[in-house]
Amino acid sequence: MKRIIRNITIGTIALTLTLSAANQVLTINKAIELALIHSPDIDISRLDFQGAKERSRFQKGYYLPSINLNAAAGKTGFKYESQENLSGNTLTGTLSASQLLYDFGKTSGRVTAADEEAKAQEASMNQHLSKKIFEIKARYYGVLKMQSIIEVNKKNIALQEEQLRSATRYYESGVKTIVDVTDAQVRLTQAKLQLNDSEYELKMRRATLEQAMGYIPDNGAYDLRQNKLDLPNVSKILPKITTTLRELEGFAYEHRYELQSSKYKMASSQAKVVSEKGNYLPTIGLKGDYQAQRVDQKFAALTPEREWQAGVGLEWNLFSGHQTDASVQEAKINAMKAASRLEEVRLQIRQQVTESYLDLKRTRDTIFLSESIAKASAEKFYQAQKQYENDLADYLQLQEAQQGYINSLSDLVNAYYDYYIAIAQLDFAAGK
Repeated sequence: MKRIIRNITIGTIALTLTLSAANQVLTINKAIELALIHSPDIDISRLDFQGAKERSRFQKGYYLPSINLNAAAGKTGFKYESQENLSGNTLTGTLSASQLLYDFGKTSGRVTAADEEAKAQEASMNQHLSKKIFEIKARYYGVLKMQSIIEVNKKNIALQEEQLRSATRYYESGVKTIVDVTDAQVRLTQAKLQLNDSEYELKMRRATLEQAMGYIPDNGAYDLRQNKLDLPNVSKILPKITTTLRELEGFAYEHRYELQSSKYKMASSQAKVVSEKGNYLPTIGLKGDYQAQRVDQKFAALTPEREWQAGVGLEWNLFSGHQTDASVQEAKINAMKAASRLEEVRLQIRQQVTESYLDLKRTRDTIFLSESIAKASAEKFYQAQKQYENDLADYLQLQEAQQGYINSLSDLVNAYYDYYIAIAQLDFAAGK
């Protein structure tokens, strides 16, 4: 019984150590979540939006009264003709207040422009988030692609090792020449070189994924979730896209944040035109001052102890050297540019959706064709092996068939993951 308990304990400890040593699995959704939390460019876009909101709040402050307090202490002197000089200490306090009543759209135009600019910045921030999500997906699938390419390269090494053993066995039995053995050794070394290059490429792609996330999960001790591919039978597991191109275009016009941002910027530029036109007209407001002074007794008869004034003021710049005209015309030009930019963005979105949709269809077709080529190449390789064994084909023909088979698997892997990247691209273009 003690021995059984001891064995169970040792097994439990070993299992615990194995589980603790296993790398964490990084899913694509977790990678996106980490990017939205840690990516510096996401922080910058959020701060830009917060800055735009503060600028809007600043402009709204012109609606509220302005109150200022001034205080001064010092000495004052007077000199009157035929009288001796007077000098003494003074303490003065002034409270001033003003309130805008109406300025014919100058302030309301600036406030509206700032509000619309803040909305545009918020849409730009959301567009940046959408772009970041696509970037993470593309780089995540790029890592998965390279991991699958590495598996293909390992398969190539296994085949080359088998070919080397066969060539050596045939040579030792006098059936084949030493040339076949030498060629097999060279091709095995080349396959190992390809695997080595692929492993370094995988490290670089993981680094680009981590750069996009702005974070290294578990200090690099993580694995990406990847379902093992049943090569060459991958077409049966492809997700289908049933939405039409016209539906995707309509969805993009309603949900692309870039288009929303352009609309808000156009509204902001139009509000600035209203604000600049207000400079042709007066500004009406309330103004008031209250002043209290304490002076030496010798100044008491010359200086009021309390003084105040209040009234309605009007300011009207009747001529500004054509500066108002120029400002209004520039605002109108900027409004026309914003309208043109809106139409340009609309056309760009339509182009992006169309190109992404067609690229997705093309990639899907490529998968089916690559799958057929891979199956045919596998059969060709099998037949070449039989012919080589029966001395009906030389070693170069066998190697050509084997390399064609490996290349077809690599092409199929590339097309398979390109399809998922194309889906992510289409989602981004449509604003999903």
